[in-house]
Amino acid sequence: AVVSTQSTGDYQPDHLGGTIFYQHEDLSEIVTLVQNRYGRVALFHCQIKHAARPPHASLTLARYTFVVKVARDKLSAVQREMLTTVLHTQDLEDEREAEEWVERESTKLGNDPEKLEELFVSLSEEAVQMRQEHLENSLVNAGM
Repeated sequence: AVVSTQSTGDYQPDHLGGTIFYQHEDLSEIVTLVQNRYGRVALFHCQIKHAARPPHASLTLARYTFVVKVARDKLSAVQREMLTTVLHTQDLEDEREAEEWVERESTKLGNDPEKLEELFVSLSEEAVQMRQEHLENSLVNAGM
């Protein structure tokens, strides 16, 4: 589950922003929009495709949103967080393959959340290193 709340009291509907919810597989179809409003809480399952909309370009006020991801146990939480990292570090085709990869690694590690978290940290560090090398190469190629 994900809990999101808008914590800025002076936010108005014409400032835009909010959270868009899409059909599970079809990101071109918007199901609903939850408009930002002070004190409003949106609670939804993390597998529901969603995105935060940016505020209006002319808005100069600070916007604070507090988001909490909730899982039934630590193993589930670590597995969920690994998916994005795995997609970027393991040359997988899609999220389904990433889920299968995470499940295989979890099983190899005896479904021990501490060991899986160590693997996640290692993959995250690898991803950061890859991004840094890519950025450095881009700057060199651009002559900077």
